[in-house]
Amino acid sequence: MKEEKNIQTSNKKHQNEDGTNTDRKKQKMSDTYQNSVQSGRVIEEKEVPKDTQQPKKRKRYKGAVIGLSIATGILGLSSLGLGIGLGISSNQAQSYSIQLENIYKKNYYELVDAVNTADMNISKLLASSSGDYQATMLQDLAQGAKEMQSSIASLPLSGDNISQIVRFVNQMSGYTQTLQKKVSEGGELTETDLDTLTQMHDALTEMKQFLNQMSEKMIYGYSILQASSQTSGDYDEFSIDFAQIKADDTDYPTMIYDGPFSDSVVNQKIKGLSGNEISKEDAYKVVDKYFKNIANLQYQGQTNGKFVTYNFTLLNTDNQKIYVQVTKTGGKILTVSGQVDSDVKNISNEQAEKIALDFAKGNGVEEPSVVWTDEIDAQKYFNIVPQENGVILYPDLVKVKIDLENGNVIGYDAMSYFTNHTDRTLQSATISADTAKGNISSTFDIKNQRLVLAPLDFNRQVLCWEFECERDGATYYFYINANTGVEENILKVVKTNDSSKLM
Repeated sequence: MKEEKNIQTSNKKHQNEDGTNTDRKKQKMSDTYQNSVQSGRVIEEKEVPKDTQQPKKRKRYKGAVIGLSIATGILGLSSLGLGIGLGISSNQAQSYSIQLENIYKKNYYELVDAVNTADMNISKLLASSSGDYQATMLQDLAQGAKEMQSSIASLPLSGDNISQIVRFVNQMSGYTQTLQKKVSEGGELTETDLDTLTQMHDALTEMKQFLNQMSEKMIYGYSILQASSQTSGDYDEFSIDFAQIKADDTDYPTMIYDGPFSDSVVNQKIKGLSGNEISKEDAYKVVDKYFKNIANLQYQGQTNGKFVTYNFTLLNTDNQKIYVQVTKTGGKILTVSGQVDSDVKNISNEQAEKIALDFAKGNGVEEPSVVWTDEIDAQKYFNIVPQENGVILYPDLVKVKIDLENGNVIGYDAMSYFTNHTDRTLQSATISADTAKGNISSTFDIKNQRLVLAPLDFNRQVLCWEFECERDGATYYFYINANTGVEENILKVVKTNDSSKLM
């Protein structure tokens, strides 16, 4: 059931000193929204156009590692409540159901088309030895990945059982952009690049085969709407069906773009949420608290996955459409997902960082600090972690994306934070930084060091010394156990012209 807070605009104009009229519609939209939240009135839903997405050029900023995969807002759209509470007839409800099913199928077939096209383009790419043609195919692949992101975000998917698929599509977008930039500036694809692209091709082929099989089921009556309204355990049937794309255990390539441990969700049990369960009306108030320029707000249903959330779409007074999830337990913002197409920069990096830190802190992140940054066009990305007695808590990572034109938060992911954050009793390091350095070859030049809690294999969280090192023009990160001296992990920054990735 979609509900919408009453946001009416005024055509009223006022006189400037020179006698001309100026439209005050934006300001009125914001003012009237505040009143509508209190009144709880409902008006007719308005269609919000999708953002046009174009391939992005990446800009490196102060040693950041590229990409922050916040892009996809996976919102579970509830379909059972159509017409309930609005006093509409069963015929109208049936009509709305048919319309919603058609929208879902349109988004699904757009996803199928994007995956089929990407599978074909990557085959051509792997067969080509022409730099110009490779650059063209890589650009098409990056754009195709963005189309996949948009289609997936518009389907009624819920739960964390599809997170690997979503992460793969996000990473495919960023990875192909960096390779396109590299090739277009005269570089060549390495054997490592080609191996990763081959793995990506295998993953796309599996996705294509499964999606095409589901398309055949739809011809014979499979309903996305009905499947998304039927639950089995923590997930709805459509999400379960969709997650079968991973049924053959394809080895998706691992591509980390935004700092060490950026995709870490170590503990399966949620540790970082507490407090009473909030109502849907309370969730409206949470969204209203964190987003001050809302022009239109719609309730999109409830997700019953690992996190139980109330889901919303909002249109702000800067005409940006944003998806927001609010946790039912504790009433915290879990994810925010939006995309803008602008090269205008009115907000400085310092202002953007303050906005990101204030948003995270206001949403319950304790002692937040920025550990990685990146910039893509007029969007600034921040990796934020809490600290405890000077220790960087990587398992509790939060990601924030800021629109540099208007200073809006258009991306946020606190899933790792609310999964892992808890009161910890951290051991003191029994091995000094100088002693830990003894595990690193003298051929490396150590540039920086800090004490971190690192999420490692087998759900371990280990206190480590993190050393940023350089050798032969390459950057490495060493993680030395601060209590045993064991070398726990090494990450290498693989440079691709003006961007980098950690492997």
